[in-house]
Amino acid sequence: MTPVPELTPAYTIAAIFGLAGMLVICFILGVVARKRASSYDTYMVGKREIGPFVTGCAISSTYLSGWATMGMMGITYAVGWSGMWFAGVFTIFGIVPTIFLAARKLSEFSARNNTRTLGDIARVRYDSKVASTFVAAAMALLMFAYSVGQLKAAGTLWYAVTGLSPVWCLLFAVIVVLVYLIIGGYTATQWAMAFQGILLGIACFVLGILALHYVGGGGGMEARLAAEDPNLLRIIRPDLPRVGSNQLFSDLIGITSCFVLFFSMSTGMPHNVARFLGMRPMKKKLDFIWLILPVFAIAGFPIMLNATTGLCARATFGPALFDILPWKGDLAAPYMAMQAGGVSLSTLYVTGVFAATLSTFSGMIMIIAGNIAHDIIGCWSTKVSPQTLLLLNRVLLVPAALIPFLWTLYNPPPLLALLTGQAAAGFGGMFLPTITLGLWWRRATKEGAIACVTYGLLSTIIFSILVGKNLLGMGWAIWLIVLGSLICYVIGSLLSQPLPEEKLNDILGPAAVAKKGSTVSVS
Repeated sequence: MTPVPELTPAYTIAAIFGLAGMLVICFILGVVARKRASSYDTYMVGKREIGPFVTGCAISSTYLSGWATMGMMGITYAVGWSGMWFAGVFTIFGIVPTIFLAARKLSEFSARNNTRTLGDIARVRYDSKVASTFVAAAMALLMFAYSVGQLKAAGTLWYAVTGLSPVWCLLFAVIVVLVYLIIGGYTATQWAMAFQGILLGIACFVLGILALHYVGGGGGMEARLAAEDPNLLRIIRPDLPRVGSNQLFSDLIGITSCFVLFFSMSTGMPHNVARFLGMRPMKKKLDFIWLILPVFAIAGFPIMLNATTGLCARATFGPALFDILPWKGDLAAPYMAMQAGGVSLSTLYVTGVFAATLSTFSGMIMIIAGNIAHDIIGCWSTKVSPQTLLLLNRVLLVPAALIPFLWTLYNPPPLLALLTGQAAAGFGGMFLPTITLGLWWRRATKEGAIACVTYGLLSTIIFSILVGKNLLGMGWAIWLIVLGSLICYVIGSLLSQPLPEEKLNDILGPAAVAKKGSTVSVS
């Protein structure tokens, strides 16, 4: 096996310049956006004029995050080909439904009702402050867990090229995000994410190609894996336990749960669908094309290709990365970039993936702060002025970032993708029904939404504990969280009284229209 790459000053200097260039562009976008974020509305959703191409690049960046661009390589590094079900095969199957189910509906609903956050959408859709509070609180709790994965990804990258201690690697990521979020708000975040998404797609594609070339192509990679452990070549690993996170790789329940996870989480993840709130109305078919093209280009083939980087790293370094604490197998991709492409590829990859982790992390802490400021405090304290809410939102960004910083520093997950996967199941279970499906199903009620969120949050917490103690398989946990939440949503809604039709017409628009090309709501 090849020794782990030795860090030299050239890697550190090149990475610093690469990140500096990326951050300068992001800060410029933040300063420009600040001029347009003078009010609370424009800070939260801009002027609702961002085009579909920029939105497509932004949602690709925030959807992929450090999980898909680095954490999934840690999965395939750890378990071999069977990790591809969780690491790449179903990636594009998750993001595409988001475009068709959520993009137009959320954009139109937000503009019609002047909603600024997803908790705001729940308040208006269900005509209930209680439902809004439930949604906002549950969303914030799970986002803290998911953001830990993003910080670990950023810290791992910074460690790979600098060798600094974990506290400095993580603190650097937090400070960068806080600066341009406090400066520019939604517009800065959206444009920065779009730029980061393009950079990310290029970096993942190049790394995937060069990593395969380094190990001698697919045949060379498989020969090396077989020499170490033939089980690494299996697409299902029955030798692994069917409890805990290993179930995702060891039986059909786990593998099929990966499809359920990706389908539900993309449309249920708040930091994904929030990208549509500031998008201009989609009135032409060409708008859909411009929205989905960058999604395929960034979140499609490059990510599936890059998932094989973890296999290439295992074929190159063997199990040696498991001994490097606290980063472990998550170092597979950055070290493979150094080994296969030297300083230039390492710089491109570190810059691209650091951008992805920051884009997701920034979107998350902005939503957490907005949930607390707008959907909880502002919702119940109606006398708070918009300017006070704007100030409060910016202040809350600091604790919203520091909590995951401390969590990651003192209790980092062994593999970041597994922690974010558990949180993602909760997102999909709770918010696919309450936020997205609620805009399609007029019969949905606040009781159904509250039942869905309550079950989804409790089941995510309880099942995650059981999975962590190897008392339940993660595949079963995903199925139970997602299907159970949907059942609670449907039953709770059917057993309660829906809003009057006149009210629904004001909120959602007419139930059906005959004009060709118009949206038809499902009753």
